Amino acid sequence: MNQADTIAMHKLYAPPVYLGAVRRSAILERVLGSEAPHVVLLQAPAGHGKSTLLQQTMSLAREHGMLCAWLSFDEADNDVRRFVLHLEAMLRALDGKTPAALQASPAATRNTRSEWFTNRLYAAGAPVALFFDEFQTLSGRSALAFFRNLLEHVPERVRIFIGSRTVPDIGLARLVVNRQALILRGDDLRFSPEEVGRFFAGAQELAMQPAELHAIYDRTEGWPAALQLYRLSLARAEVRRSLQDLSSSRPAQLADYLADNVLALQSPRLREFLLRTSLLSRLCAPLCDAVMGREGSQLLLKELETSGLFLRSLDAELRWFRYHTLFSSFLSEQLREEAEDLIPEVHRRASAWYRSQRIYDEALHHALSCRDYSGAVDIFDVWATQLVMDGDLMTIERWYDRVPLEELQRRPTLVIKVAWALAFLRRRDKLSPVLKLLEQMPRQPRPGDPADPQVVRSMLMILQDEPQAAFEIAQHIDLDQPQSNGFVAFQLAAAGNLKGYLAMIAGDFEGAHEALALARSHGQRASAGLSQGYTVAVDGMNLMVQGRLPEALECFRRGVAEPRILLDESVSAASLVSSYIMALYEANELDTARNLFNRYHDMIANAGMHDFLAAAYVAMARIHEASGEGVRAIELLDEAELIGHAQLPRLVRIVAWERVRIWLQRGDAAQAAAIASRATHGEALPTGWLRFAEDLECEIIGGARLALHEHRGEEALRRLAPELDDAQRRRRVRRQIRLLILQALAHQQQGGEVQAHRTLQQALRLAAPRGFLRAFLDEGPQLQKMLAAEAQREEEGMRGDAGVPAFLERLHQASGAANGAAQQQATRVFEPLEALTDREKEFLVLLANGAANKVLARKMFVSENTVKFHLKNIYSKLGVSSRLQAISAARQMKLI
Repeated sequence: MNQADTIAMHKLYAPPVYLGAVRRSAILERVLGSEAPHVVLLQAPAGHGKSTLLQQTMSLAREHGMLCAWLSFDEADNDVRRFVLHLEAMLRALDGKTPAALQASPAATRNTRSEWFTNRLYAAGAPVALFFDEFQTLSGRSALAFFRNLLEHVPERVRIFIGSRTVPDIGLARLVVNRQALILRGDDLRFSPEEVGRFFAGAQELAMQPAELHAIYDRTEGWPAALQLYRLSLARAEVRRSLQDLSSSRPAQLADYLADNVLALQSPRLREFLLRTSLLSRLCAPLCDAVMGREGSQLLLKELETSGLFLRSLDAELRWFRYHTLFSSFLSEQLREEAEDLIPEVHRRASAWYRSQRIYDEALHHALSCRDYSGAVDIFDVWATQLVMDGDLMTIERWYDRVPLEELQRRPTLVIKVAWALAFLRRRDKLSPVLKLLEQMPRQPRPGDPADPQVVRSMLMILQDEPQAAFEIAQHIDLDQPQSNGFVAFQLAAAGNLKGYLAMIAGDFEGAHEALALARSHGQRASAGLSQGYTVAVDGMNLMVQGRLPEALECFRRGVAEPRILLDESVSAASLVSSYIMALYEANELDTARNLFNRYHDMIANAGMHDFLAAAYVAMARIHEASGEGVRAIELLDEAELIGHAQLPRLVRIVAWERVRIWLQRGDAAQAAAIASRATHGEALPTGWLRFAEDLECEIIGGARLALHEHRGEEALRRLAPELDDAQRRRRVRRQIRLLILQALAHQQQGGEVQAHRTLQQALRLAAPRGFLRAFLDEGPQLQKMLAAEAQREEEGMRGDAGVPAFLERLHQASGAANGAAQQQATRVFEPLEALTDREKEFLVLLANGAANKVLARKMFVSENTVKFHLKNIYSKLGVSSRLQAISAARQMKLI
């Protein structure tokens, strides 16, 4: 049995409406009528008929010609990868009529997930109704953020129905106020007296009298679960006689009383079956046979399902079933009271059966339930291998939280896999005890053992910002293993990434390239998307520090186009996005960088590393400052500093020097000097080592800039000279450009016009063919005067490098006056972050013809809100912020 297939049947199947169920006509009109909003939440405790009402709504929606799909959530869906894969499966299950356009893999790498999902719904070509049950199990930040964004932009022809025991944090309050959503609570879902009458009219053999129906309504207050229990238990005369004696009973007491009577009506064989199988979250005949120790369970399951005894099918073939939560809770309590000693045995048998079927989550659950910790960690160890490589990291974290640490200690291979998950999720608090276990392990794995503690230890040293310690470990790892596969290949890919990163900061760019090539090769053999994002991130940064910005941009663009890389929300994916933002900033593609940061802000903030976090936040602060949004720039630096204080001290130092730069630009030297005086000093690294975030801003650059502002040009030159020599010697072209600019400013301040000119020309010659615009645009008005003088020299025939004049013109346009931004958009070569859909191209054509939003809505058969949603997507993809810019970009790319 394939685990993925079982999960798909279980979660995507909407059980048929029970034949004896009362049609909730009044509620159906409220949730699906012409006046109903597009979002409906059914919120109530167990037993209030939420799932039944969702089923009836789906049946009616299908009668109305709507495409329908169902998804029941469980706790494991808080793992973002599993969550997205089930959303994908839901789209494919739209009544089996999903058009070919919907069959591609999730474009989560290029859109926010809600945009991807919404775009796929647009392509359905018909009205759609989506049903989400058991929503209360979702608590993950990413899953809830997905729904918040989705509900903000529900397409005109889409209805969303949610069943939950609690009100989820997905922005419903504002939608309800704006009449865009409806919440029906427990009181709304209770049966009316008339519905109670219809409910019991279906049980003619009971011959219910009006007085009895009135008593039942009074006792249950229309609670659907209690009504069903009454109907099942009224065959006992004592239950009918007790109707007048239960007026003081609370609902839970009433339910227990009725369930006890329902259970008493069953045969001994069926009663035993109910009690033992109540411990199972799902039931199938082979599993029940294993638990009962005998065959014949399939007939019993069908009998129970037919009788309406709180058992519902989970697939059309009647293979999998589930008890109603309320009834299974009662049954398990009865089992605990009557035969508690049987409970561990039931769990052991269930765990063994699930393990034999490779359904590891259920196997692990039952092993832990009977405190078979040794068996649990065995199961976890086997399962964790694939979970790590697939990027199901939160699943590992969830089960790690439930396994006793002393048992984990006995499985070194499992410790290593848990360490990988917690490292990539950046769970530093949980990593502490795991680190201690890693340190106790032998330095080399045992023969035949696929898990190597040295690789993950090296990765953890990087996360702790200890590159020397990481280097000492990583240098002994042999990457030349061309036949690697599985978890070994995954570890080697990670080791290649680490070696590439360490070689890069040591200035060994060729060594970095070779290590990353091996990392990519091992990663492909492992089929592990988790490490690939980091490979691309380091590869692109390795190119950028050498000054190869166009190649770096292309590397990043290819990386974010890979379907799997950004599917997880780990250090790996955040590193790629952060690096790309920095490269876009350097090339002055500010709108595209801004859009990328906005899309993946949470991922960057929650899963970044020192250099990558610094790259993204400093770049974005400068983009906002350059756009006249100084308040937002400071807010971003505050946010980065807060992250740094929590766990990344070097980030705090980089942010401090960026604050110095900003206050100097604003003319407040006193504030800048005060911040500089408090900035901590960097730790000593081996000679020639430099982490790439400090190419952009660091103590050397910030100190030189501060000295220049205080007219201490000679001191600035002294600071810069050795750094520039080292950058030239090690071919750190990106750093050379910035150091040369500062050196030119220092020469100018010291009266060395000729030397200033020569130094600036050297910087221009390095930057011009590579497109490093921001290095010049960020240094303020004094440099702009010097650039204007260089442009004048070019006009007067004092020619320098052939590419410099055109580059000076680009700089002039980019730093132009009031309409500089518009000029930049007009002259820029647009390269969209992702391809436009055919529908978006239609929108662009109408835009080019001057259509207003109302006209667009009418011609495209959508609402004006939907038009705004499409325009937002188009602007985001093109990296623009207005209609005119969008039209200009589309024309340059010959899209229209």
